[in-house]
Amino acid sequence: MTTTIIIIGILLIFLIGFIQLFRTHSRTIKKHEFASEYRNKFIEFSNKYFEQYDRYSKSGNLDSELYVWLTKNVSKIQSNVGSFGIMSYKPAFQNYMINNYQLIINTIPKFREGQVENFDVTSVDDCLLRYIGHIEERSDGTLKNLKNPIIWFRVGFQEIISIPLFILNWFGIFSKRTVNGIMESTFYKILTGIIALITLLSGIVTIIQGKEKTIEIINKILGN
Repeated sequence: MTTTIIIIGILLIFLIGFIQLFRTHSRTIKKHEFASEYRNKFIEFSNKYFEQYDRYSKSGNLDSELYVWLTKNVSKIQSNVGSFGIMSYKPAFQNYMINNYQLIINTIPKFREGQVENFDVTSVDDCLLRYIGHIEERSDGTLKNLKNPIIWFRVGFQEIISIPLFILNWFGIFSKRTVNGIMESTFYKILTGIIALITLLSGIVTIIQGKEKTIEIINKILGN
């Protein structure tokens, strides 16, 4: 009976870890798709605007449909790009700098106001490209994790051992930010990794000691 519980427990931890890693990979893919879509629409919108740009009136061909879409989604993309979309900005013909300037969210309205410059457009495109490159690299990492059962177990074990933290967050004792900070800390990852390794090895030893029962369970799973 003990061997059966251990096998089920280990398989459950593997499954929880895989599901969590799959969700992480899926979210990363969706962020990449959204960033690529936003960049494509931004390029199309900018090209249309500057095709009939009058430098005297400082106005161009404003595609209303694209402008509405870009504006509706600007907060989301600005939040996603994070530090890639923040810079120290010097307005044209001015002698001062604006620190922590949110590039995308401040550039889109400039098209309607007739204040957009080439520098604004190229800066937005550059920040989107850097972010897309970062997401592609991250996606490669999450895909590798999906192919590594050891990481499934570590992540699954970390999710289970973190249940008390989630409960404290649910009761309002810990904020979500605090819980995320603890779970992302190097010390916490090392500690849970060591405990997970010890748990896995202990489980394997117990299963080996009861190998006849283990073989019987495996045969049942395989339908033999």
